[in-house]
Amino acid sequence: MIFTDDTILGYGSSHQFYSSGDELVLDKNYRRAHLPLVNSSHPDVITSDEDYCMGTYNTPRHSIVLPVSDERLRQTTTFIEIEKALRNASFTNKIAWDLLEKRKNLLHATISSGLNDNCIELTIESLQTFMDTQPVKKYRLGGIFMGPVNTGRLYLKVYPEATGSGHIFGEIQSLLGLKQSEFFLVGYFNLTDHLNQPETIELSEILNRFCNETLWEDELRELWLISTHDDLVLNGEISKKIIRSA
Repeated sequence: MIFTDDTILGYGSSHQFYSSGDELVLDKNYRRAHLPLVNSSHPDVITSDEDYCMGTYNTPRHSIVLPVSDERLRQTTTFIEIEKALRNASFTNKIAWDLLEKRKNLLHATISSGLNDNCIELTIESLQTFMDTQPVKKYRLGGIFMGPVNTGRLYLKVYPEATGSGHIFGEIQSLLGLKQSEFFLVGYFNLTDHLNQPETIELSEILNRFCNETLWEDELRELWLISTHDDLVLNGEISKKIIRSA
């Protein structure tokens, strides 16, 4: 089985590297969409920008996502080691640990976002056919990642199965008439504040230690259509489950 890798997707060129003297500063995207939801009193929160107001937007957004089992993650040795390293880090009090319980039932990697309300029914039909068509599709759940966008959020990388013309998630995006992307990420840990120099280096060491790990390889059995009013999906809901029939 051949999966995509960091050279095919955007992970390799976007991996954050920090040197001695660097400080991790939460970027604008994060301070607008995430920080209001994890530390609303932080002085650097962007309270209103574009259609965001304190991290939420009025019109719901619809996405096709790959569900990821939080229970399974917590039984996976590598993930246990990642969380242990973060809990033992000097900046552990700057991680929104209470968020994990709130998000565990909607944990996912986004495949396609920005779906139009008018095409949702057709989208579901097309995806059901895609899921049921042989051969069975697969993916790999990889290690931890933080990039230059939404700096402050720690993700797990998803690697879709490669195909002759690209990969299976690209096929889904093309099927829906959407632009192909290079990132398929499970957002998991969120920072509540900037990091100072020692904290930044410590986080960088954790990222580098676990970035190339594999948590599991599995078949693509299910996709979700989710709707949400915020990027952390705290008030999100599963509108439809698209389950492979065989």
